[in-house]
Amino acid sequence: MFLFIITFFIGDLYLQTFAQLPPPLPIYSLLAISGFAYFLLRKHYRYSYLPFAFLLGLTYSFWYAGSLLSWELPKSQEGKPILVTGYVASLPIIDSWQTNFLFQLEPSNVLIKLALRDNDQPIKVGEKRQFLVRLKRIHSTQNPGGFDYEAWSLQKGLRATGYVVPSTHNIVFSHAWYHHPVDQLRQRLQEKIKLYLPQSKTSPWLTALIIGERDGVAQEDWQVLRNTGTNHLMAIAGLHIGIMAGLAHFIVSWLWRRNAYLALRLPAQQAGAGAALIIAMVYSMLAGFSIPTQRACIMLTVFILALLSRRPISAWYSWALAIAVVLILNPLSVLTDSFWLSFGTLALIIYGMSARLAPSGWWWKWGRVQWVIGFGLIPLSLSLFQECSLISFLANSIAIPWLEFLILPFCFLSGIFLFIFPPIGKWLLIIADKSLSGLWLVLTWFAHLHFSSWQQAMPSMSVMMLTIIGILFLLSPAGFPGRWFGVVWMMPLLFYQPNRPANGDFWLTLLDVGQGLSVVVQTKTHLLVYDTGLRLNENFDMGESVVLPYLHTLGTKRIDMMVISHGDNDHSGGAKALLAALPVTSLKTSAPEKFPLSITSHCLAGQSWQWDHVNFTFLYPDTAHLDLDNDSSCVLRIDNGQQSVLLTGDIEKSAETILLDQASHQLAATLLVAPHHGSKTSGLPEFIAATHPQFVLYAIGYRNRYHFPNPAVIEAYQAIHAIQLNTVETGAIQFQITKNHPLQPIPYRLLHPHYWAG
Repeated sequence: MFLFIITFFIGDLYLQTFAQLPPPLPIYSLLAISGFAYFLLRKHYRYSYLPFAFLLGLTYSFWYAGSLLSWELPKSQEGKPILVTGYVASLPIIDSWQTNFLFQLEPSNVLIKLALRDNDQPIKVGEKRQFLVRLKRIHSTQNPGGFDYEAWSLQKGLRATGYVVPSTHNIVFSHAWYHHPVDQLRQRLQEKIKLYLPQSKTSPWLTALIIGERDGVAQEDWQVLRNTGTNHLMAIAGLHIGIMAGLAHFIVSWLWRRNAYLALRLPAQQAGAGAALIIAMVYSMLAGFSIPTQRACIMLTVFILALLSRRPISAWYSWALAIAVVLILNPLSVLTDSFWLSFGTLALIIYGMSARLAPSGWWWKWGRVQWVIGFGLIPLSLSLFQECSLISFLANSIAIPWLEFLILPFCFLSGIFLFIFPPIGKWLLIIADKSLSGLWLVLTWFAHLHFSSWQQAMPSMSVMMLTIIGILFLLSPAGFPGRWFGVVWMMPLLFYQPNRPANGDFWLTLLDVGQGLSVVVQTKTHLLVYDTGLRLNENFDMGESVVLPYLHTLGTKRIDMMVISHGDNDHSGGAKALLAALPVTSLKTSAPEKFPLSITSHCLAGQSWQWDHVNFTFLYPDTAHLDLDNDSSCVLRIDNGQQSVLLTGDIEKSAETILLDQASHQLAATLLVAPHHGSKTSGLPEFIAATHPQFVLYAIGYRNRYHFPNPAVIEAYQAIHAIQLNTVETGAIQFQITKNHPLQPIPYRLLHPHYWAG
């Protein structure tokens, strides 16, 4: 059974590597043939079921993915008013100006994500509603090291996003308890929590620990958790389920033994196990049955059933069974980080803590498991997040018992009492918040240690596999032959050096930051970031989510120069996150008042420097044109004597005219990042003729409301036979600009195709 489940899982995983889903007939035919072959050979070959298990996993995932992809918003309907009917299918997330929620369409059961820009109109889970909406397909940014929102959306069953249009057609039909009852209960509890939640820096985490909702948590708080390796503690997961189940087992079994009538009819151990399972189910329900809580509940159920039946069951068997159930519920769970972190952590614990001879002592019972998790998750953390904590062992050794005894019980009980007797629930929330505040002070101190985290992307799959082998060797039992040889297997990761341009060459990457701009330029020993994308709100910006992960893939330890072309949010919004994460030697901008730092100065025409035989020159603005908003954007020319690049920010026709007057002899460029994203207010015919680029790049967002690039601008560049690329179609675009070689774009989206890509 164990091998069958693992092979089924591998088949499921293999489908996720497909660029397109194959036709159904070959898939179903292969499954039927393998099933027939297994029936004939099962008595003669012990492992004859493995091909069938592999194809069964692949076919089941194929069917599941195909059923989700069968509904697709027609392109002709994007952006047009559509009348939809269905049910509110998730807790509404309310911010300062709109309410976001999932909506289940009727009769297709497809999920769409809607924004309602009227916070006075309450949204209740389970309501049957009619909305007039404008929708668009799921389409996200695509960058090296970045989060794949399109894959995440598919496994959630989310097929379109949009917003509600104010209309008399927006009607509430009914409300029934049996439509999404779990989320209805969670919403009621969420409302009570908001009513009684103390106002403090740590209070948003209480909501996360009670119902698993982490919206409203500040970006810098997440960085504290990442630096200390404790981010798994602040959302309901297997650890929390285990803690509460363990406490329930201890309390119930202790009380049970003290009642002779009860103890004679059911052993206290079994009564405690039953109570533990009930608490685990309730707590998992409060978290919306997320993947980590599913895994914990499944394994706990298997363990309790084995206890009640008095039949031993191996930890690996229950682990595999949990994988099987999760994949049956949703085979696309393998596309989520939580799947890998949840099952990877548990696999490490089983491997690192079992098959030992009579372990005993405090270190083994407590410290060993923290060491196994902290050390063992290094390759997965670097692969998923481009960083791992170096102090997670120490931080978790303090945080886990603190959470177990001084925070989590009060959180769980407050959720119960907020329904039964709110005044007690309120005081339990206050106690939990005071305790969490104390823990947060400790974690914040740890997080600010300069050696708290190691930031580096996993170089490749081969290096990752070698690192995993090395870790398995090092975590093997004492006395295992060649145990310390695991260090050798980890050498490729420890001594990895990323590729860099040669002297006189430079690499340019236009990142896909939606409707905004960010460009990274590398020479042999230096790095420049030109603009940083937008800041959407206090908890999300493109600097944190796109630019910084990409810089980690390059092995970046510092930014030699950051250029913020002008003060608009879509160009400067991510700068704060980069300045906080990496040392920046110099910051050049036309809006220095936005960055009052000692490293900040104006970008002025005539400033020039050379890095590794590559020339950099600001062509604009001069001191007379520093307060013109878009038309004050820093214009930077980069060349190596043979190839040249022009970065123009958001300049428009007025600034283009000035450049033609003052620097026409320096405008010729092999590669041009289009001024102002290709707007109709830019692109003077004379400017286009003077630059005469071979490639023109547009940094734009999918179906952006400005309709960039403008058709007239596209036609103008077509007239000079320039090759035009945009980030919507290509994702991030890289050029490795070398002497004596023609330019060749490296489009990230096109080189990493997936069957779910929009």
